Amino acid sequence: MKYLAIFTLLLVACTPAEKPLDAVGIIDTAIKKYGLDGINNRKIEFDFRERHYTLLREEGMYTYTRSFQDSLGFVEDILVNSSQFTRLVDGNELEVDSVWTSKYSNSVNSVLYFIQLPLTLMDPAAIKKYRGLEEMKGKSYHVIEVRFTEEDGGKDFEDVFLYWFDQQTFSMDYLAYSYITEGGGVRFREAFNRSEVSGVVFQDYINYKPENKLTPLEQMSELFKKGELIELSRIENVNITVE
Repeated sequence: MKYLAIFTLLLVACTPAEKPLDAVGIIDTAIKKYGLDGINNRKIEFDFRERHYTLLREEGMYTYTRSFQDSLGFVEDILVNSSQFTRLVDGNELEVDSVWTSKYSNSVNSVLYFIQLPLTLMDPAAIKKYRGLEEMKGKSYHVIEVRFTEEDGGKDFEDVFLYWFDQQTFSMDYLAYSYITEGGGVRFREAFNRSEVSGVVFQDYINYKPENKLTPLEQMSELFKKGELIELSRIENVNITVE
């Protein structure tokens, strides 16, 4: 028995420790589950709030477009790598001042950023931190905090995000964020209407806000579980195609 006990201790001592969960590993697993690891060189198109959007990611470059008809004519906004913005009206380039260039760029980038989640969390500017587990509606979730570097995080680098990934399926079912632009505030989003198109999973969101816009970000999930958040809008993308 003595030798058996010693052998058992040695076996335990020599067994490699289980690798602890980390934010990058969880996000990477989720990206694969959503089929987003294979969207390079595939064109994604969809409609959102009477605007048509396209996304094309190629090696080292990604191009976003937004197009719509208005009183000026057929408008097409083109954003390359979130930094090079061009507006075309009926195929002719329109000169846009720096203030409106920034507004248009942020608007286009925001829509395309969210539809690509969780892939966009692997951006080099994103600082990811594992926050542990939390129960939501009877399920256990990995909670990941994301902040951004000032150098590459863009105009909104001070925004802070929280993401909830199902511990079993790695689906990203909830997210919350705080922002400082336009007076600042906090939001909470619940995923719904999940669908698969050509091997890529997309999902829409119910967008909530608290009664007090100064509510700390860390309290948003508890307010959601208590039913104390106010539905603000629905983020619904339609007519999705993947070529």
